[in-house]
Amino acid sequence: RSSDLSSGINAEWPLRPGDYGRIVLTTDNVLHSAERVQNTPSRADGINYEDERDIKIIGCELIQASGLLLQLPQVAMATAQILFHRFYLVKSLVIHNYEHQAMAAIFLAAKIEEHPRRIRDVINCFHHIKQVKEKKAPSPLDFTGTLYVKQKNDVIKAERRLLKELGFCVHVKYPHKIIIVILSLMLEQSQNTELVQLAWNFMNDSLRSDVFMRYAPDQIGCACIWLSARIKKICLPENPPWYELLDCSREQCEEISRTILNFYCIPRPNAEKLERVVNAAKEAYELKKSFNEKSKRELKEIKKQESASNFSPLDPNRNKDSPHKPKLSPGSLINNKLSKLAENGSSESHKNGGVRRSKHHSPRRRYSPVSPPRRKHDRYSRKKRRSSSDSESSSVVRKRKHRSKRRVSSSSDDSSSSSDSEAAREEARKRKHEEKKKLADAKKLQEKIKLLEKEKERSKKEKHEKILRDPGKEHRHKVR
Repeated sequence: RSSDLSSGINAEWPLRPGDYGRIVLTTDNVLHSAERVQNTPSRADGINYEDERDIKIIGCELIQASGLLLQLPQVAMATAQILFHRFYLVKSLVIHNYEHQAMAAIFLAAKIEEHPRRIRDVINCFHHIKQVKEKKAPSPLDFTGTLYVKQKNDVIKAERRLLKELGFCVHVKYPHKIIIVILSLMLEQSQNTELVQLAWNFMNDSLRSDVFMRYAPDQIGCACIWLSARIKKICLPENPPWYELLDCSREQCEEISRTILNFYCIPRPNAEKLERVVNAAKEAYELKKSFNEKSKRELKEIKKQESASNFSPLDPNRNKDSPHKPKLSPGSLINNKLSKLAENGSSESHKNGGVRRSKHHSPRRRYSPVSPPRRKHDRYSRKKRRSSSDSESSSVVRKRKHRSKRRVSSSSDDSSSSSDSEAAREEARKRKHEEKKKLADAKKLQEKIKLLEKEKERSKKEKHEKILRDPGKEHRHKVR
């Protein structure tokens, strides 16, 4: 992160405000100021400095113990502890469990230092350490059980989170080689095994503190040699000072050695007490989070109400294309629904009223929507009626009687079809009349609602004007 890098990588290339957008790749350790190291997210979530320090010490001890059980080199354990400290500079102990992050750190560090271990072995080692602390009979986890599957998923998620927060910058420098090189070549003290071992121990113990977040590895190596030489009462060259060759001053050596010695004065942390502290901080954090969510919802509702109250459709200065849409009143919702119903009714009537025309239809000729079907003319209707005469033969009379019977039956059929067509016409007229009535009622409702809205707006304006004229009266009335 650019904000973290700007607090100080090295004095050689400090970042300027205009360089926050660029990516910086370096093999040096990322360093931070003392204020940045003390003001962590865990402190903001309600954990004090002593409790945070003790939790980090427990996490580093778990990493060291699991590294010994997994038979990892000291370099891998040192990498895991430094990554653990870097992660909790950015994230809080309240949100992220330190045991899961310790497992993820040792699992990732083993891969970085080319000594990979299976995740099953890492989980078993931490489970074994926990059983020994609780004075239980050690037994491995069941690989098919839910507890193992849950822990495995938690470790994988923690590893991904660790890589994401560090930006995949997991390169770490150590002072292990520097101590041996300085004592053998510069100071010619390689045969003094007690001095070398003491300096090595100081350096490994300093991994549990925040020294590696604030100082370069060369300066830490010089401080460890300087402190071990003072304890063993071995004189080292001071004119010129030997530590100045590695860009380290006497003040830095004294400050680093003071922090290392203060680490030995800290009492052994109580894991159960620290768990209670973290759980209490978690509860407070969840309450705060829920309260913030509620306050945000309330603010949104207040803003919506204000926008709805300030909205007026008669305002000429209002921009129609503004993104803030007013809250519709129930009257306006009814208007919208009625207008949609009217539009649907008119469209349906238009669809039903139109007749499908073929290409050969003339455009002028129109048909009513409920017109009766065109019937064929009877062949007997066109013929003229012949007058009955006495001179006609009986056969002709019979034919005429037969024809008359046919005419009567056809006329009865025609009358029934015409009556059906008339009933259909009447039904169509009734439907049209009902639709017209509905449209008229909808228009009346719209007019009434508009009048009511106008009256409400007028009353509001009058109230506001009265308050602006004499705001003291309403206040006095309320007090009484």
